[in-house]
Amino acid sequence: MWVRLTAMLLCIVFFITGCNSLISQFFGTHKLRVFTMEETITTGVGDSDFVELIGAWQSGDYIVVPPRTDADKAILIYPLLAESQIEALKAGKQVKPRIIAWTKNFSMACDDEKNCVPLMPVAVQGVIREMRQQKNQAHLLPVLKYQLPDNVEYIEVGRQPLAWYWNLLMVLGGLGFAFYIESRANREQQISGKEEL
Repeated sequence: MWVRLTAMLLCIVFFITGCNSLISQFFGTHKLRVFTMEETITTGVGDSDFVELIGAWQSGDYIVVPPRTDADKAILIYPLLAESQIEALKAGKQVKPRIIAWTKNFSMACDDEKNCVPLMPVAVQGVIREMRQQKNQAHLLPVLKYQLPDNVEYIEVGRQPLAWYWNLLMVLGGLGFAFYIESRANREQQISGKEEL
């Protein structure tokens, strides 16, 4: 009884998650939205999950968070700035980066050469999501240069939402397994009913 209820609950979770992601991907927050870096300074990215940032600059500053275990991966954290913020940094002013980028896809060798994130404009696309709390060391960026605002947002660079066909598979899988469980339970009830007769 409890196994059946647990299985049905899992089916419902898969179905709802898949439906939600499918709708979001084509009509909602998972649809790619484009922002300029100047826009992000004033308004952020709203409720968008998948974004492209135009006019983004790397400042040359970054933090490498080493892996905690053998199965873990290192994380590269760096601020994304508008060109006006780069000019402010060059003038010796402190800036408030609204977007902090992070990725696991980099070579640790770049840290030895101190060139993981060279000063340059970059094309950025990724998913707005925070890294694990124990990995988030953005507060270690040089305090004379950066002040993290309360509404700072994190983007995992290069990541995309789950492809639509995987979400559809979750929907169909949840439905199919639910129907299978119910039909099997009905057959067992029929068999037990016949045995009682």
